Amino acid sequence: MAPEKTKIIEFGPLAELKARRQGGKPETFDFLGLTHFCSRTQDRKRFRMKRVTSRKKFRAKLRGLKEWLKASRTLPTPVLMKFVVAKLRGHYAYYGVTDNSAGIARFAHEARKLLFKWLNRRGKRGCMSWEKFKLLLAKYPLPAPRIKVNLFTSK
Repeated sequence: MAPEKTKIIEFGPLAELKARRQGGKPETFDFLGLTHFCSRTQDRKRFRMKRVTSRKKFRAKLRGLKEWLKASRTLPTPVLMKFVVAKLRGHYAYYGVTDNSAGIARFAHEARKLLFKWLNRRGKRGCMSWEKFKLLLAKYPLPAPRIKVNLFTSK
């Protein structure tokens, strides 16, 4: 095992209390593309581990989508939109876990902005306005970001 990738951290309800007493925050860790952190339930009574998309993975996925859109912007619009929808569905399926709704909503927003940017560079500059883009999205809708996996179901 690589020593720079392995360490023991304090994590859990006691680590949270200890960090709060010392005026800091408990440590977090990244695992499987998600950052795991200490938190509390909505009523603030019980400890709960929560997850958000790792910043590193978020940037990498956006960079990958940008490069793909840049290379594929000349595809016919229906084909391009079909691939973008598939990419977004895949992202939501993997990162759409309990407590990560803000992370996948942010990815959807950034993906929409990237799509507009690269569709706007298909011909003469400035050929697509936001109004035209909204009409395009009405014809080829992007999937809504949704939580796909509830980590608290008991089956």
